This record gives sequence, C-alpha cells and structure tokens, in this order.
Amino acid sequence: KGDLKTSWFNMDRLLFKTGSSELNEVSMDQINNLNEILKAYGNATFKVGGYTDNVGNPESNKKLSGERATSVMNAIVAKGIDAKRLEAEGYGQEHPACPANDTDECKAKNRRVSVRVTKCN
Repeated sequence: KGDLKTSWFNMDRLLFKTGSSELNEVSMDQINNLNEILKAYGNATFKVGGYTDNVGNPESNKKLSGERATSVMNAIVAKGIDAKRLEAEGYGQEHPACPANDTDECKAKNRRVSVRVTKCN
C-alpha cells in the first residue's frame, strides 16, 4: 500500500551488460510494457531510478546507475512517449533493496531499475 506517487516499483527484466548502460535484448519486453502503460495513461508521468550494488567506487556506481536510468528513459521515448513525461536519476548504492549487500543474490537485487509515478491525473 501507500501513496502511488511515493511508491517505487522494482522492474524485473531490465538488464544491462556488466559495467555498461546498454540494455540487453530481454529488456525490450519490459520497455514495451512501460510504453503501453504510459500510452494507456496519457497524463501519467514517471521517474526512472537506477541502482547498483556496493561493489566498486560509490561515485562511479552513482554515475553508472544514472546512465542506466537514462537508457531506460531513452528507450521508452524512442517508442513514442514524450520525453517531458519522464525523468531519470541514478542513486548508485543508496537505498538497497537488500541492505546486507553480502551475497551474490543480495547484490543482484540491488542492481535494479525502479519506476515511480510522479503524476497520475
């Protein structure tokens, strides 16, 4: 529960090549899903957030997570959604989905892209 405008939704199947902001082909199904949602709700706006695990330099992770969020946003815009309806931000290793960040499985949960509805009327 909670307010839709403050709830982040973790997206599965938005995947990138290691150390890269390039989406892999599996990701296009999820991009298409997000595109369809935005088309169905023509006044809705989304924020795309990118996150990493805690491996590596925190500043580099924040930069990479921002590039990944922007890649997702750009892929949605390429499908015909107005860029004014989307924004992207990288949070790096902040706000981990799995706070322990100590196993491969936990770290994988932290390497994610999430979306939040910023306007829905």
